[in-house]
Amino acid sequence: MDTSLANGDFSLGSNGRLKQIGGAKELFQRAEIRLNVPLGSFVYDASLGSRLHELKAGGSGLSEKALSMAQEALRVLPQVTAESAKCSGEPLVAVFQLHCGGETAEIEVRI
Repeated sequence: MDTSLANGDFSLGSNGRLKQIGGAKELFQRAEIRLNVPLGSFVYDASLGSRLHELKAGGSGLSEKALSMAQEALRVLPQVTAESAKCSGEPLVAVFQLHCGGETAEIEVRI
């Protein structure tokens, strides 16, 4: 079990207390954190994060590179797999399709 996050803050349940999540939702939340945090920037665990912030708009093969970087970042979560990535826009945005135990989620990372 973990505390649910939304918009960079803790989520509250209808009773006003912190909302708890588990199962695939918890794993997707952990994956989202790993994808959004630049690798090495978290003082307490330098291995947390991804290299996605190294991507530059306009380069060739961005979606393939983003997918590879996401798969690398998610290796520590073997239950979650990154199935596809699509990069677009400027500033660059990468959208990932993740799979976990029969469930799917779409995660957006602003680079």
